[in-house]
Amino acid sequence: LRFAAAIRAPHLSRRERQRRIDERLAELGLNERRKDVVGGSHQKVLSGGERKRLNIGLDMVSTADVYLFDEPTSGLSSKDSEHVIEIIRGMAHNKIVLVTIHQPTSKIFQMFQKALLLDKGGKLVFFGTPTEMLSYFAEAEHEQLFGTELGGCQACGTTRPEFVFDVLETPLRDLGGDLIYEENNRGQLVPARRFAPEYWRDKFEAYRLMKEVQQPASSRTPIPAGPESRSNLPQRLAGWEELRWRDELNQFLVLLQRTFISKLRNRANLLTTLVEAPMLAFLIGAVLRYSEGKSYDFASAFHIPTYLFLSLVVAMFLGLTNSVDDIIRDRPILLRERNLNVRIGYYLMAKAITLGLFAAAQCALFTLIGDRMVSIRGFYGIEFSALFLTAFSGIALGLLISSLAREGKTAVNIIPVVLIPQIILGGALIKYEEMNRNLDFIHSIHEWFNRHSDTAMEPRSDLQVPFIYEFMPMRWSYEGIVFAQAKLNPLALRQARIQVQINRIASIKNLSNQQQDRLDDLKDLLAILSGLEARTPHDLDKRMELIDRVIAGGIFNRNELISERGGITAEQLYTNRKVLDLVSKAEMEQADYRDNSHPNVFFGPVKNYFGLSIPLLWFNAGVMIASSLMIFTILYYILRRQIRLTKT
Repeated sequence: LRFAAAIRAPHLSRRERQRRIDERLAELGLNERRKDVVGGSHQKVLSGGERKRLNIGLDMVSTADVYLFDEPTSGLSSKDSEHVIEIIRGMAHNKIVLVTIHQPTSKIFQMFQKALLLDKGGKLVFFGTPTEMLSYFAEAEHEQLFGTELGGCQACGTTRPEFVFDVLETPLRDLGGDLIYEENNRGQLVPARRFAPEYWRDKFEAYRLMKEVQQPASSRTPIPAGPESRSNLPQRLAGWEELRWRDELNQFLVLLQRTFISKLRNRANLLTTLVEAPMLAFLIGAVLRYSEGKSYDFASAFHIPTYLFLSLVVAMFLGLTNSVDDIIRDRPILLRERNLNVRIGYYLMAKAITLGLFAAAQCALFTLIGDRMVSIRGFYGIEFSALFLTAFSGIALGLLISSLAREGKTAVNIIPVVLIPQIILGGALIKYEEMNRNLDFIHSIHEWFNRHSDTAMEPRSDLQVPFIYEFMPMRWSYEGIVFAQAKLNPLALRQARIQVQINRIASIKNLSNQQQDRLDDLKDLLAILSGLEARTPHDLDKRMELIDRVIAGGIFNRNELISERGGITAEQLYTNRKVLDLVSKAEMEQADYRDNSHPNVFFGPVKNYFGLSIPLLWFNAGVMIASSLMIFTILYYILRRQIRLTKT
């Protein structure tokens, strides 16, 4: 109710909304259950009557002037139905309340101030008070000699509303008294009616005209306008539905809070969300913790590229499973709020932020445990960023699936269709140079030209990524995380920073004594860093801190950085040979390729497009972000179209 009030009446203060909620809970008889969770289809906390009353309460907290209720008593007991109609009748003070209802009980029927009866095809066959309706059809029955004189017991003050339908649908019989059947629009045989809907419509029109002639103009009952009359009614001014900026902000915050609380309240899902990432990290790390030496060593660890790829697979899987049924579960709420000016963009932003926070927690736990299992050091932030971008891409894909699927089971069954191709075409399970090249459209064109000597093209590199595989999000994140592990690990990153300073000082033509000393110190520092050793990893980290001070401009003291022989080297602790080999091979392929075209090869340091050379990490991160934003844009238009079609 609090969220409903905030969305339906954003202009009210929080105190005023709370006052309305308290009043409505008392009116609905739900005050003692104000702290209860409503529950879903599988876990019903409230009874059917309580749920109906709560549904009415969701609209009662608003400040609307017109309310429309569709079958508010369906599926309820007679007592609950009477309670619901009493509540709705109480809302009619200075308001307009329209209720559709089928075959109400006598007591419920008499609660209405006016009754509008529609026959098949939307034909208006009566409009007036309930008593007038029964009187009207009793006279019609008597006029046509249907056999029953009255529609109820006038003495006891009750009526039988279903009598009206008996009169309307009086069957047509033959001379022998048997029913005559006809075929309806579905091809089924049904009893033919004695009088068509058009007959009752014309009869009521005649009755209304006679009544208008007999009554003074001031006491006439207005008749609902037909389509032609409605088209001439004055329209609201354009832009009436626009919200103020404070209301816009309030709506976004309400949607964000509702989405976040909805995730937290599902305890089983929350527990699974927080547990599955550490469990998968432990399993993958334990299985892949292998090196060629007698004891495990990160430098010679054989499965680090595989570990990095499986980490991305897990991130994509977590993003998909966290979001694949969200819109399906929210669809009833979206349809209910479609006329309340709820912004689809705010809804998707709230989903993205909430699911992104949960994905960030999962990626953080996975990286923390997995890296410790395989002894990856100093790479936490970069690896977390790669996993989060992959998980966010999975969230976008999961929400897109959820918007297209009608049931949760269907959406879950689509996950393998999305995930497995990315595993196969991600570049880790099967190398691109070992894949079927006929799947690549660009490669096929290249081969066709090579078969014609006059149009022969220059040969392609085996490390170039086939065109069709460029659409796999995991291909970009895997390339980025492997390259980052080779170039942005603590050792390689410091070596690169020192080399940049050396190149900058060396480019100066006339060096001062101070600059020359700084250049010599940096060269010595680079040599010491390349062979840095210590007894324990902790001691090595301390020496790395000393080197950081020198890089930042501190005083260079060789004695503090003298390596201790017989310990562990920085290369063993931070650099993996398998990863380094993959990146080194790509660098040589891109830099020294025989056609001098610098092709875009897998793990190559730069991407060349339209004459621009963009660093790999920036380009791949941009592709991941842009693809996620594009999916969210498509999702926005899909949801907006679905809601518009539902409105019409």
